Amino acid sequence: MEPPRPTHIGRYEVMDRLGAGGMGVVYLATDPLLRRTVAIKVLPAHDDDLRERFAREARSAASLKHNHVVTIYDIGEDDGKPFIAMEFLDGESMAEMVRRRAPLSVDRRLQLLLELCSGLGYAHKHGIIHRDIKPGNLMVTAEGALKILDFGLARITSDVTSTGLTLAGSVMGTPHYMSPEQVEGKVVDPRSDIFSVGVVFYELLSYRKAYSGESAHVILHNILHATPTPIRELIPAIDPDLEAIVLKGLEKDPAKRYQTLSSLAAEVTRIRAKFAA
Repeated sequence: MEPPRPTHIGRYEVMDRLGAGGMGVVYLATDPLLRRTVAIKVLPAHDDDLRERFAREARSAASLKHNHVVTIYDIGEDDGKPFIAMEFLDGESMAEMVRRRAPLSVDRRLQLLLELCSGLGYAHKHGIIHRDIKPGNLMVTAEGALKILDFGLARITSDVTSTGLTLAGSVMGTPHYMSPEQVEGKVVDPRSDIFSVGVVFYELLSYRKAYSGESAHVILHNILHATPTPIRELIPAIDPDLEAIVLKGLEKDPAKRYQTLSSLAAEVTRIRAKFAA
């Protein structure tokens, strides 16, 4: 049975419960001071480890100001529970788009990939790795813009040894979209996110997961040792250059992937222009 919905969180007036989101519960609320609708993520568990990860999400996301990253308005605590107030996004997740097999043109799919590269590349340039890029953390607004959500697993790249949360051996992420180095518990760099972007792009093109299995253990084993069904088998008419982007993004060896999202974006822009010609 769900707990009763709070009427207020801090100064915010709660209107509805939107559901679980990452580590917290998300509510729709209004800010009476600034007269705007917001989404409030509240951490319900009194757990020191979760609280630290939640605080890490808040600090990471609040430092990013970009058109393709969700905007954080406020951070606070209510009745001993930390919360984040962020912009409310009216739209649907990419996961929902994939589920309903949205009829998207190739150009639209490439545009969404470019927006993901733009927002995530901006985070990388500011020393932040997301570590949980997946369709469920990508929102497409009613206006058609992609927004990256939930930096709950992000870490500051320069902060590798300050806490157990960022030490080598820490395995965090969503199984279907984790990079091989995440699966192995290694310290990750931006190329780990680039692998996840490759997995997301494979799914956005084919509406099929690159790595699947009947359990998390099988999925993680496949990420380390199996090759996804060639996308050409799923989309026989795929452009060879587009296929090459998918293959390079899914390289298990980080040294063989795109080294930056700007280099990936440059390839996508070139191919998009070819389609438009």
